Amino acid sequence: MDALKNVSNLHRKRLYEEVSDELKKVIFSGGYQIGDKLPSETELAKLFHVSRSVIREAIRYLELTGLVEVKQGATGGAFVSEMNSLIIQTFMKDFLISGKISFSQISDVRMYLDPEISRLAAMNATEADLKELKESVNLKPDETDGIKTLKRMARFHVLLGKASHNPFYAIISGSITQFSTELTAEFTENINETERDRIQSEHEAIYEAVLAGDPDKAAELTKKHSKWMDERMIEREKIYLELIKK
Repeated sequence: MDALKNVSNLHRKRLYEEVSDELKKVIFSGGYQIGDKLPSETELAKLFHVSRSVIREAIRYLELTGLVEVKQGATGGAFVSEMNSLIIQTFMKDFLISGKISFSQISDVRMYLDPEISRLAAMNATEADLKELKESVNLKPDETDGIKTLKRMARFHVLLGKASHNPFYAIISGSITQFSTELTAEFTENINETERDRIQSEHEAIYEAVLAGDPDKAAELTKKHSKWMDERMIEREKIYLELIKK
């Protein structure tokens, strides 16, 4: 509660927005760290002099933006979470369904971002980053669950974004990677073994370039890998759009 003692007076536009803004300020200033539990609805309502329903709306808004995670149960509540790309993924899906963007346009963005992320990872990766990347490429495929394997493989790109130490690049690239993976999982029961083996092999090569601190090679390998992966996704985009319209 001490972290919230200096909150600003509210100016009653939309109360839940003002409450969420104040909570964001406290979180971003370090008043609450990742994993910390926010005060209860009752405590926050008293602190902000608003109803519990306003607090619920504010927490729901923060949850939608990925800033907090709400857990149920006796030990539940609103917990500060690591900033994630969920809201961007949601926008991309809605825009794709509505026809406002295409996967080829998303691919154009990724073809620029992913090689640059790998380049930065080769320059900036810490020992901890390299360890996570190694563990990712060393994961054995699940022969009984192709989608689970695909999601494990997608995590490699999320970890590359983290290893780049550019949070903006990491969030955008992570959004596209997770969106592509979820899109594939929605209409594919398994992945082709040949495709799986190729993804695994190319991830290993990218990891070795990052480990060697070779930014040009890491970027070149990633560009080829992303081009091939995006070609597969563009082929599947039409199937996906037809399925969701049925």
